[in-house]
Amino acid sequence: MDKKTIRWAVVGLGKISRRMQRVIKSVEGATVTACVSSSKERALAYSKKYDIQHALTYDELAQNPSLVDAVYISTHMNMHAKPAIMFLQQKLPVMVEKTFATTMADAKAMIEAAQANNTLLMEAMWTRFLPATLTLHDILKNDNVGNILSTRGAFEVGICHPPSSRVFKKEVGGGSIFDVGVYPTHYTHMLLGMPETLEATGRVKNGVDTSCKAVLSYPNGVKVHIQCSHEGLSLKEYYIIECEHATIKVPSFFDARKIIVNYKDGRKKRVIKGFGRRNHPDGFMHEIIHFSDLIRNGVTESPVMTHTATLEVMELIQKQLNALGL
Repeated sequence: MDKKTIRWAVVGLGKISRRMQRVIKSVEGATVTACVSSSKERALAYSKKYDIQHALTYDELAQNPSLVDAVYISTHMNMHAKPAIMFLQQKLPVMVEKTFATTMADAKAMIEAAQANNTLLMEAMWTRFLPATLTLHDILKNDNVGNILSTRGAFEVGICHPPSSRVFKKEVGGGSIFDVGVYPTHYTHMLLGMPETLEATGRVKNGVDTSCKAVLSYPNGVKVHIQCSHEGLSLKEYYIIECEHATIKVPSFFDARKIIVNYKDGRKKRVIKGFGRRNHPDGFMHEIIHFSDLIRNGVTESPVMTHTATLEVMELIQKQLNALGL
């Protein structure tokens, strides 16, 4: 039996949505039926450029929810909550781009709207759905590497953003923690859950953090060091897990293409590479497939990216910001 084709609307028509709509169209059983903006003119131009059937405002989609089966929101982070709640109230499943929100109040409001309307809502943290991430879980569970002793991770991309970039603008949710620090924060939470304590230091300029280093402390002396930055010419993208019997390195962990396992007990090093562009051309596809299947099966909360996990990561982000005086 063929899968029901999930008709998507993309909301917020910037760079990420342009990539997402292309990937949705490449996934079997998914298509893009509508593009949605606060500006009708912008929606019309976008629909013409990318050959999308419906060009809508927020209100038009809310008044015609039967046009689509799923909504993807990639507006500025500080503007996620309003459209998400609007569409959830119309029983439309919503996937919200990371970072889920800029305030805990907005995050809770979206989740409460989903629960009140018995409708699917999920944070689009693609890293949790990657084949490499699933393989990492299997290694930690079944490869006799022992307990995690410590981890360290970094996501620093100072070379990518001009001074005019949104990542330096406080009013739209700028800052290195919201933009890239969310990745090692999510990865740490995925592996270890909530810490007993979190301490952070960093630099702030014009009301946004330009770098942050955080130390998370867990039971049994487990320590995690994570860092992020938008400064200078930095480019660091890794996550390293020290276990009792192995050291596991995941280069570019947020979009991982390989895993390196160095054993401490004499076993030969493993380099697992089966995650290249040929087999997995874009990391977005895995969360799209997952979300689409949840809709087909009538599931209202992802078992991978749960509401609790989203709120707990939001709490960890807020603690880092608070430590920097933000």
